[in-house]
Amino acid sequence: MDSVIPGAEYQVFLSFRGPDTRQGFADCLYHYMIDAGLRVFRDNEEIRQGEKIEEILRAIDNSAICMPIFSQGYASSKWCLRELAEMVEKKKKIMPIFYDVTPDDVKLKTPLYRDALQRHEDKNEKTQWENALEKVAKIKGSKLEDIGYGELCKLIVKEVLANLKVKNRVVTNNLVEMDESIENMLAYLDIQAPGVRCVVVHGIGGSGKTTLAKTLFNQLSTRFEACSFLADIRESSKHELKHLQKKLIRDLLPKDSGTISDTDGGLNILQERLHNKKVLIVLDDVDKREQIERLAGSSSWFSPGSRIIVTTRDTRVLVAEQEHMKEGNGKKSEELWTLEMGEMNFERALQLFSRHAFKMDYPPSDFLNLSKDVISVIGRLPLALEITGSYLCGKPKEAWEDNRNMMVRIPQKNIQKMLMISSEALDFRAKQIFLDIACLPTKTQIKTANYMWESCGFRPEMGTKELILASIIKVRDDGELWMHDYLKDLGKEIICIENFMDSGMRSRLWDHEEALGILKRKEEFRASISKVKMAILAFLPFGFQGDQSIYGEPSNS
Repeated sequence: MDSVIPGAEYQVFLSFRGPDTRQGFADCLYHYMIDAGLRVFRDNEEIRQGEKIEEILRAIDNSAICMPIFSQGYASSKWCLRELAEMVEKKKKIMPIFYDVTPDDVKLKTPLYRDALQRHEDKNEKTQWENALEKVAKIKGSKLEDIGYGELCKLIVKEVLANLKVKNRVVTNNLVEMDESIENMLAYLDIQAPGVRCVVVHGIGGSGKTTLAKTLFNQLSTRFEACSFLADIRESSKHELKHLQKKLIRDLLPKDSGTISDTDGGLNILQERLHNKKVLIVLDDVDKREQIERLAGSSSWFSPGSRIIVTTRDTRVLVAEQEHMKEGNGKKSEELWTLEMGEMNFERALQLFSRHAFKMDYPPSDFLNLSKDVISVIGRLPLALEITGSYLCGKPKEAWEDNRNMMVRIPQKNIQKMLMISSEALDFRAKQIFLDIACLPTKTQIKTANYMWESCGFRPEMGTKELILASIIKVRDDGELWMHDYLKDLGKEIICIENFMDSGMRSRLWDHEEALGILKRKEEFRASISKVKMAILAFLPFGFQGDQSIYGEPSNS
């Protein structure tokens, strides 16, 4: 889902020398941006005369894009030069405009800016300003040349809007505020602080770790030069860490994304080429030390100001992260923070439950006590509240009481057994689709799965709709099917119950090596495979040329 992110206080910081451009081009550009709905900082309007430069520097840091308008008098203003140096030092996204000068003027290749710099007194500042001018002048920018103010302003606004669009992570429409957790995370991340920081969010499945990480990613991503969200690492890494490295490098270093041959090659790129880029990385659902080692092994890999968020169920990952977030001298870094996600408070739990059970923020008065009873039985984990609320939606009081009595007999920590109640209520076709999705690889497109279900005689649009209404699956904006790990595990457990001893007698096989092994047992083919309706072979070696006869002739049964 693409949208303009409201994470920064300002979306654009305009830096210009007033006497040169304030009444002309800068004013025109400012109003074009305001009309486009952008939040723009102009120092003459936002900072009153006599206030400190620190206020302007803070505004630069709190802006997503910085836009210096280079005019003939720009280098004669120490305020403009300080602003420019701050943009470079803070590694901001810079979109320069060459108003009535050329890039060579800004690179100090002509006397225009060179002479202006010589008139400033502080030698240390002059060196910093020279470096900033030369660096920014290398960035491709907008030029006035033969185009009119209005036309150029339109083009610049269009480019700004395109740059502000980042790939948002989809968060549930029924999100209940996570104020305290977000406040704690923002304090731990402290994006104003120097150095590299990592925050590990840990807790049991279904406690809201990924939702918190997505919310923060959406809020903060425009404050960094590049960002990457690696989802479902526990599941994705089963099929090779190299693919995760490729995505990470594609997000952070697009020019290098096609150069990885193996995980060592990816490791070298990450270690060697991120030193000068302030990045935001989310590693979601980590469960092994190797994943951290190969994706974000050390704070020394990253530029100061970079931030890393890790979510995990396994607190042993904390030990691995503490080991790898060490400084070069071997001392433990003070920049590692941890946050445990527990149950929601009762008020928020009731609100989330009500949104799924009643499509409103609070239960009707005649269901209030029943709702509180159900929550006290199932606990206050978001996943359990969402699934149970969706299951009870529209049911009469008698059904609520029956289900409450059934749930009382299940230990509160056994989430799977509670979720089993919802899965057993599905009609036959929806349940078959549920079991299929539990076994499908992550990132499977619903369009692809629909072909399979249609060939089985199902009506997938009805089955998937039932699963969506039951909060068992979600279909992301890009058409990707998503199911929580607890529900995937539940589906696989249901399939295993079909035959504990012989996987070839189960209806579905999801381990590609196991599926291939069964198919290769040619002499046992008809006996062993006759029950299998779906085998995941998506990860067979490319170009597999096995004996085609192992598949036998199609059965008429």
